Amino acid sequence: MKNSDFQKPYLVIPKLVEQPTWGGQYIVTQKQWSQHSEMLAKRIGQSYELYSGTNLSLLTDSADPKFVGELTDRDAVESQTRPDNAVALSDLLAADTLSVLGQEHLDQRGDTFGLLIKLTEALGNSFQVHIKSDQQHPKWLPKPEAWYYFEPGLITLGVKPDADWDAYKQSLQTIQDTMMNISRAMTAGNLTYAEAQTQVADLLAQQDPWQYVNTVRVKADDLVDLSCGGLHHSWEEDSALAPKGNILYELQSEALDKVSTFRAFDKGKIGPSGEVRDVHLDEYFEFIDRSPETNDPQSHLKAPERLAATDAYTYDKLLDSPSFCLDKLSLSQSGATFTERVNRYKHFYAQSGSFRIATQHGSVTVTTAHSCFLPAKAETYTITSIADDTQILVSY
Repeated sequence: MKNSDFQKPYLVIPKLVEQPTWGGQYIVTQKQWSQHSEMLAKRIGQSYELYSGTNLSLLTDSADPKFVGELTDRDAVESQTRPDNAVALSDLLAADTLSVLGQEHLDQRGDTFGLLIKLTEALGNSFQVHIKSDQQHPKWLPKPEAWYYFEPGLITLGVKPDADWDAYKQSLQTIQDTMMNISRAMTAGNLTYAEAQTQVADLLAQQDPWQYVNTVRVKADDLVDLSCGGLHHSWEEDSALAPKGNILYELQSEALDKVSTFRAFDKGKIGPSGEVRDVHLDEYFEFIDRSPETNDPQSHLKAPERLAATDAYTYDKLLDSPSFCLDKLSLSQSGATFTERVNRYKHFYAQSGSFRIATQHGSVTVTTAHSCFLPAKAETYTITSIADDTQILVSY
């Protein structure tokens, strides 16, 4: 590879992950790809905006009709692809890790990439917890994560201070035992799917595991920091309180769910043939942090910190964690500029508006809901807004 390959920005080719049960059209619409019938035909739940399997486009404008995302599913997204007119991030890393990641990243986080950024449209998900970053386990890996909400949403976060932990565990155990009995009855042909759904609804109403956890309404631009680990969390579904579901920008360490997520309650989900997912009750209660501070939702709702303000822009720190950082650059009007020297890679996502990012060796134009990647060796970049009120999420 040429030296200049590490000194210019690249458009990120997002991987659009089909989620048939809870995806939608928000992501495709935001990215202005509704004209692609193959995308409209699927329920897209996540867009992988950056991870070790990312492909970087050699096109220079996300509005180019030839620029389009890769359709995939939860299993296939883990596999490296090789689209035309693109370079794999993994190839850049293999060729020159220092030039891509930068010395600052190497000093703080080592020589692995390790960051996964997803734009997510979801309804609800399971009650879950991840182990803390400083805990060791032969199978399970930590998964620090943070959620930046684009639309109002509904979550559970932490266990209530007056909760009876034994009663909480017994309630979840009763639900799981009964779910397995229902599953076996369906498999044996003794229970129809409709009958099973009725029994499940009655079971959840009787046990009501939500009584033990904090339910929190989050606003657009709220940052929920779960990077500490050991914290109960879930997304919740409520058509009145969160009519769009949960629309959020996720940053997390790149660890697969199957080795990082303890699922304690799967919201009564059961397939037409009696399929139920495994839960990990013992691990959930072993690794959950029971301290009042960790279980206080306000401890994890982070307010932005203003780092700089001029007539042209404001720059805020949204999150500073050992695993990843998230900033927000807001440019007030078209033509406003921002210049920075860097000694680490950065990722830029256009939450609103559009911008051009340029180095001495190249430039790309990024429109709303698209993103770009800048290797560390670029050293200096300038962003120019090409719309009023351009808001950019900066991750590293």
